[in-house]
Amino acid sequence: MQIHRCRFADYLPKAVNAIECTPSTVSQQRLAVGRANGDIEIWGVYNGRLLYEKLIPGIVEGSLETIAWSHQTELTADDLELFDTEAEREAAKKRLIEQPPRLFSAGLNSVIVEWDLARLVPKAAVDSYGGAVWCMATNHAQTQLAVGTEDGHIRIFDLTDGKLVYQRCFDKINSRILSVAWSHDDETIVTGSADSCVRVWTANTGHMASRMTLPKEGKLQTLVWAVTVLKNRTIVSGDSRGHVVFWDPVMYVAQQDFRAQGADVLCLAADATGNTVFASGVDPKVTQFKLFAGSKPVSLATNDDAKKSNKEKKADKRANGLGPAIKWQLTGFRRYHTHDVRALCVSSKQSSTLLVTGGVDTQVTACFASDFPNEHPFRQPCFPPVDSVISVASKAKTVLQHQETTLKLWELGKAEPVPESLGNKMESGQGLQIFERQKDLLRMDISTKTHILSSAISPSGTLIAASDSAGPKLYCITRASEDSSVVRARRLRNFPPANFVPEYSENRGVTAFCFTSDEKRVIMTTADGFVSVVDVSDWRANKFATVRRHCGHRTNKDQVEADAGCDDVATCPGRVKSMLPADTGMRTIVKIAISHSDKYVATGDTNGTIVVSDVDGSRSTLVTLPHSRGNKERQTALTFDRKDNLVITTALGHVFVWNVAKAALTEWSAKYSRTGIPAPFERSMDFVSGLVTNAAEPNVVYAWATNHITRIDLTMPPGPKRAVLNIHKRKQIETDILKKVHEEKEQADRRLERQVIKRKKRESISAPSVDGSAGDNAMEVESEAAGASMEELAAEKDWSLNNDWSLTYVARLREAGINFDEPHNFRMTQRYQSLMHASFVDDNTMVVIERPWIDVTSLLPLAYNRHRFVR
Repeated sequence: MQIHRCRFADYLPKAVNAIECTPSTVSQQRLAVGRANGDIEIWGVYNGRLLYEKLIPGIVEGSLETIAWSHQTELTADDLELFDTEAEREAAKKRLIEQPPRLFSAGLNSVIVEWDLARLVPKAAVDSYGGAVWCMATNHAQTQLAVGTEDGHIRIFDLTDGKLVYQRCFDKINSRILSVAWSHDDETIVTGSADSCVRVWTANTGHMASRMTLPKEGKLQTLVWAVTVLKNRTIVSGDSRGHVVFWDPVMYVAQQDFRAQGADVLCLAADATGNTVFASGVDPKVTQFKLFAGSKPVSLATNDDAKKSNKEKKADKRANGLGPAIKWQLTGFRRYHTHDVRALCVSSKQSSTLLVTGGVDTQVTACFASDFPNEHPFRQPCFPPVDSVISVASKAKTVLQHQETTLKLWELGKAEPVPESLGNKMESGQGLQIFERQKDLLRMDISTKTHILSSAISPSGTLIAASDSAGPKLYCITRASEDSSVVRARRLRNFPPANFVPEYSENRGVTAFCFTSDEKRVIMTTADGFVSVVDVSDWRANKFATVRRHCGHRTNKDQVEADAGCDDVATCPGRVKSMLPADTGMRTIVKIAISHSDKYVATGDTNGTIVVSDVDGSRSTLVTLPHSRGNKERQTALTFDRKDNLVITTALGHVFVWNVAKAALTEWSAKYSRTGIPAPFERSMDFVSGLVTNAAEPNVVYAWATNHITRIDLTMPPGPKRAVLNIHKRKQIETDILKKVHEEKEQADRRLERQVIKRKKRESISAPSVDGSAGDNAMEVESEAAGASMEELAAEKDWSLNNDWSLTYVARLREAGINFDEPHNFRMTQRYQSLMHASFVDDNTMVVIERPWIDVTSLLPLAYNRHRFVR
C-alpha cells in the first residue's frame, strides 16, 4: 500500500480565551471552549475523556473574552405566585430542569450574545451599555448574569424564563472591571479591577461593601485579572504581580499571600468543595493550593474525624485547644503548556472532576483534578479532532481545507513508479522518490457573515460546496489546461434552490455536505435537522432542484406535524419520539456518510441518533444501538463498507456494523461489538475521528484518530482483549524477547557444554589404564571429551531448541500480549501523529494529512522567558 504523507496543510488555530463547564444540574456534562476569533467549541465529557461535538462559528472579525453557562432549576418568587398547588410548582420545576443549558459569550465588541446550541446561531443579543466586556458570571441560582465592562460598571442582566434583559447597574468605579464572581449565597459579588483593588458589592443594592487594596509595583497599578469565591466565603484573587491572595471573608484582610507565578496570574479555578484552588497565567505553570487542617488536607482530616468516636473527638479538642490550624498550602505545580494559560476550569461533576486548561498555545489539556500534579494530562490536538476541516477529491487527487472565511486547495504530489518486483522487497515505511511535489492551487476568501461551518469537494474536484450559518454556496473549479496549475473559481449563483429547506425553517446553515460518486447530487444536513438531496447534474446551466427532504432527526411533535404538512418537495417526516427539551435543544447533525452504490445516506447527530435514508426513496431507518453499561452509545464516526453495511464507532470505544437491508446488526457485530473489542482500542484516549475503506480490501475498514490508524477486518474475530495492537511495538517486543531467549539459550548451551566436559573428565580419570597408570589419560582427557562428546552435546542442544526454548519463547510472548494461536485483528500503527484526515484516493493508495505540533509552535508569539540557573 502506498501512502501520501502530507504536511502542507497550514491550519492555524486561535488562542483559547475561555473555558466553562455546564452547571452540575445538567445531566450530560459539557464544556464550552471559546477561541480568540469568536469560535466556540462544544465538548462532551464521557468517562473522564473529552469528545469534540461541534463548532459554533464566530462572527467575522468578532471577539471573545468570556463565556458563561446558565441552567435555571428553581422557581423565582414571581413564579411561585403563579401556581396555586404544590403539584403545579413541582411540574413547573420539572419543566425547568428538563430545559437545555443556555450559553452566553461577550468580548470587546460590547455585545452579549446568547447562542442557539442546536442551530449554531445567535438566539439573542443585547448591548452591554458599557463598552468592551472583560468578564461575566452567572449567580448560583442561574437567574442573573453579572457583567464587568470597560466603563467601570457592573451590570446585571435578568435570565429568568429564558430572557436576557438588562436589569440594573452598580455604582461606578474609575477603572475597568477585569474579573467578577458571585458568592455561593448570591448575596455579594466580588470584582477585580485595574486599579489594584478587590471590591465586594452587595448584590441587592449595587453598593460597595468593602474594598481591599493590593500593593503596587513601582508606579504601575496592579491588575486583578482573576477572582473567585469559595464555598466557605473565602475570597481568592490573582494579580499582575504573580501573587495569589486568600482574603478573610469577615474582616476583608489578606489571610495568606503566595508568590505563585513568575508573571501575571490570569485565571483561577476551584473545585466544588472549595478545598482546592488552581492558578495559572503568563507563566504557563498550573499551581495547586490545598486547605490543610494541621498536617493533613482538610478532605482527609474530615474523613479521619468521621471515623472517630465522640469520646476521641472530645479528647482531641482538649489536647489541641481550638483544633488544628487551618492554612492554605502550595502543594504542587505542573507545566502543561508552552505559552500563557488564559483559562482554567474544574468540571462540576464530583464523580469525575476534570481540570481543563487552555491558552495561547491553542491546545486544550485535561486531567483528573484529584491526581494533579502527578498525572500526565491528555492533550487535545490544536485542530478540531473530527473529519470536517479537510476533504479530498479522490479522482482529481486534490485536497480542500477551510478555516474562518478562507478555502484552500492543493494538488497531491507524485512519486516515481515502483516496479512490482522491487515493491515486494521494500520494507514498511520506506519512502519513495518524489518527482513532482504538491501544488498550491487556490486560496480564496469568501464573503460570509460567520466563519465557514462546513465544506466539501466533489470526487472530480470540479465542485466545491461551503456554508456559513446563513446558508450554503457552490463554486465550480476550472483550469486553463489539464496540466495547468492556474485555477479559477466561480460561484454558481442559483445554488441553493430556495426550497432545499421549507419556508418555515429560519436556519439555512449547512452542517455537513456529501457528493454522490457520479456528482449528480449533493446531500446537505441543515442546522434545523433536515437532510436535503439537491440535484446538481445541470450545474453548467446553473440549474438546481431539490429532489427530496428527509426529516428523521426532527422527532418532536411540533416538528413532525410541520413536516407532514409540507408538500412543496417530497418530504419524509420523522416519527414522533418522546424527547426531553434538553435533547432537542442541543441536537445538531454533525456526521454524514454515503454508500459506495449511492443508494443510502447515513446521518448522525450530537444526541447519538443515527438515521439511514434512501437517496432516491422515501424510506428512513433509525439505527438502534444497544446501551452499554447503562450509557447511550454516541457515534464518533460513520462510513459504509463495500457491502453497503454501515460501520459505526462510538464514544465507548465500540465498533458496530449495521446491515441496512435487514435493519439489524451483522453477525460479527452482534457477537463482538460490545464485549470483544481489544482494550487498547476501546480505552484509547483518542476517539476515532473517521472511518475509510479500501476497494482492494472489501472486508476491511480503517479507523483513524489523531494519533493512530487501525485496520479492522470485519470477517475475523477481534482477538485477545489484552492484545498488543501496535504493529511496530509488537514487532519490537517479538525481537526483544527472541533476542533475550537466544541469549539465555546460549548461556545454557555453554553451561551444558562445560558439564559434559567435566563429566567426561571425571569418567576418564576414574577409568584405570592397561598398565594401571592414569597419567596419560588424565593429560588427554580434555581433548578426548571435546571430541568424543560432540554428537551427544549436539543432540542435547537440538532437544533443548525444539522443546524447552520454543515453548519459553511462545509463553513469554503470550505474557506480553502476543498470542500466535489467536488472530491479530485491529492492527494499529502510531507512525502518523496529529492526523487531520485520512482517506483512499485509489486502490491501495491512502492520503494521510498531518499537522505536527512543532509546525504550529513556530507560528505562535514569544512565550514567557523563564530564568534557568545552571551550576
